[in-house]
Amino acid sequence: SSRACFANFSLSKMAMLRVRSTATFCGLVSAAVLVNTAFAEEEAANTTLEYAAPEVQGLHWAETFDGDVWSRWSHSKQEKYTGKFTVEKRKLEALVGDVGLVVPEEAKHYGISSTFAPIVGKKEVPFVVQYEVKLQDGLSCGGAYMKLFDSHGVDGKLEEFKDDTRFIIMFGPDRCGATDKVHFILQHRSPKTGVWQEKHFKDTPSAPKDNLSHLYGLIINPDNSFEIHIDGEKKASGNLMSSMEPPINPLKDIDDPADKKPEDWVDEAKMDDPTSSKPDVWDEDAPMMIPDAKVSKPEGWVDDAPKKLADPSAKKPEDWDDDEDGEWEAPMVDNPACKIGCGMWEAPRISNPEYKGKWHAPKIDNPEYKGVWKPKQIPNPDYFFDESPAILPTIDSVGIDIWTMSKGIMFDNIVVSDDIAKAKAFADASFRLRKGLEEKQTPKSGKGGMFETAKDFATRNMIAVIVTTLILVATTVWCCFFRGDDGPRGPSEDEKRATRQKKRQEQEKAKDAKDKKDEGSEKKDDEAEETKQEPKEEEEEEDVEEKDEEVEEKEGGSGDLKSEAE
Repeated sequence: SSRACFANFSLSKMAMLRVRSTATFCGLVSAAVLVNTAFAEEEAANTTLEYAAPEVQGLHWAETFDGDVWSRWSHSKQEKYTGKFTVEKRKLEALVGDVGLVVPEEAKHYGISSTFAPIVGKKEVPFVVQYEVKLQDGLSCGGAYMKLFDSHGVDGKLEEFKDDTRFIIMFGPDRCGATDKVHFILQHRSPKTGVWQEKHFKDTPSAPKDNLSHLYGLIINPDNSFEIHIDGEKKASGNLMSSMEPPINPLKDIDDPADKKPEDWVDEAKMDDPTSSKPDVWDEDAPMMIPDAKVSKPEGWVDDAPKKLADPSAKKPEDWDDDEDGEWEAPMVDNPACKIGCGMWEAPRISNPEYKGKWHAPKIDNPEYKGVWKPKQIPNPDYFFDESPAILPTIDSVGIDIWTMSKGIMFDNIVVSDDIAKAKAFADASFRLRKGLEEKQTPKSGKGGMFETAKDFATRNMIAVIVTTLILVATTVWCCFFRGDDGPRGPSEDEKRATRQKKRQEQEKAKDAKDKKDEGSEKKDDEAEETKQEPKEEEEEEDVEEKDEEVEEKEGGSGDLKSEAE
């Protein structure tokens, strides 16, 4: 087919061979590309799945935002909450058709809540809360946390939920300025006074900074220990008895508010030595810096000459009008007399070796020192000791009360449970499935450089890479190594010399025939013609020899190349 295509072109055999080899090579590479594309399309198809609602049996409460969401959730009617949540699909879907609760606009307050069957803390039973957050447009400044509370705090009216509604647990990511943490705040009620007080976890982890879905989980164990999980991995842990600020249980003894420091109490441990006095040679008025006496005014320095003066060569323009333009003044130029310097000369200043500064008496131990005064301790009238703060009070509602400068925040798959294993199983059927698909959809960052990027591509496209490699290797071997021993070769030096000699003989015969034909001409003309022909013949012979050598070299080289190609 390649012969037919190039039949109308004046191509040498070697050129034809090159074209055919190139066409074959390109065809094979194209086939490899098609194979690779097919596998890439197959992989792309594997980055999404149809959504199926996960099993919720065994969980105390789960919210997947399927069905009639607004029959279960209520927006706060407080004036400050101008933002309204929506229920939408993700911008980039992994589980196709899955929806969540979305923040549609930035720079607004959002308040929403939902209620469920009350869950009451019990001995030997853990408490678990977990939910997914996807920051589709990032999070520059704002929160994505939740509050678990008792709806009796709003008299059962969820539309009254607001920022100061008393909660039991506040948990989730928050980022703005220097703040970047996953909150865990527990409100604990004093059994002595009935006052609720916030207890903040001191060593909070930071939140992931990408736009993928992440699972935030809090587990409070019956032994008062707790764990914060992100994507199912423990990122922080502590104990309610020792890791909260202020502590769950107050101090047993406190400062006596009625105790006052005596007026004659001396709490200065050191005092000025009364026996010391300032030395006579101590000059407190000596300056810190003095003129350098070793430096003198440069010769040629003019003290009373100005650094700038009016340009004596300047003249007022002829069209200058003093009434309209004001009084004309010549431009200022550098004073030629100030090449060395002008004005009042001052020596540079150096540190004064005699400078001592203000004198102070040396310090000695104060014989009247009584120590640091502290008020006396008295029993704390509000003291109590809660040995099981992990047994939480009644919780029957979840609320989201946030202000954010980022839109696109999505909440999904909220779980409240007392069974850690079932909460994990729910996460495996929802979050884990989504996470694997999202990782396939998102190219990995090039932290490992070009080698890691190539390695990752080869791993994800192993079959296509192997097929492409085999085709390239086979094509290279075919083009470079498979040539027959009986293939064409270039002429040797003896053959080249014989060819040139044969052509010269043919040229001489042709010349003799021409001479015989012209014998009837006059002798003078013959001699002149012969004289004329001799240099011309020599030139023609030289030209012929050069052309023959070029042709033979080309044919010889073509033979070698053709042989190698075959």
